[in-house]
Amino acid sequence: MTNFSDDKWQQIKVLAARLQAIKTMLEVFNEPIENRPFAHEFNPIKEQLEADFEQTLSALLELIEDEDG
Repeated sequence: MTNFSDDKWQQIKVLAARLQAIKTMLEVFNEPIENRPFAHEFNPIKEQLEADFEQTLSALLELIEDEDG
């Protein structure tokens, strides 16, 4: 993995930072939501964040596994 180009390392860093940010946001959604009448409105946002996390993780893994670049 140390033979990645500078551009590839930069992409890896960006994707890793994005994963960390999404993970942090998802942790907020996993905390108990009590006495909030609008809590059900958070579900689509949480689902989108989960999908974004999976897409970003897939992109990162693909980038790491791609040894042609």
